[in-house]
Amino acid sequence: MRIFLLRHGEAEPHVQPDSARPLTARGILETEAIIERELDALRSVSSLWVSPYTRAQQTAERVIRRLPELAPQTTDLLVPEANPQRLATALEAAAVESVLLVSHQPLVGVFLDWLVGLEPGCQRLGTSALAMIETEVIAGGCGELRWVVQP
Repeated sequence: MRIFLLRHGEAEPHVQPDSARPLTARGILETEAIIERELDALRSVSSLWVSPYTRAQQTAERVIRRLPELAPQTTDLLVPEANPQRLATALEAAAVESVLLVSHQPLVGVFLDWLVGLEPGCQRLGTSALAMIETEVIAGGCGELRWVVQP
């Protein structure tokens, strides 16, 4: 399985509730640049899972503009404080070949570190960062981090 982790683009800092924070113009541009840069790799994605937060939904919209065949699945499994084990269980059950997860810190960093067996806090993905992990089993230390790109 290939797991792509995309952290949402830069968002407005002062909007309440936090879940309603939209992307900034910079967040849009950086996200579009990362998607364009890694478009060939992203063409392998067969499933798109997205946090319900506004900034993640807007980030996913940028992906869909370049890969319109993807139908986003909105899930609370990708909110910032979601449980990484629940996410792992859901991914295992989905049995997809290649998935793109659009989410937030701290979840993306915690999940990445756990899956590839790194010390907690080792990988901190900035806004619009994209990582690709390959794994046969969704379990701690079983994945291989292939690459990370940051704006």
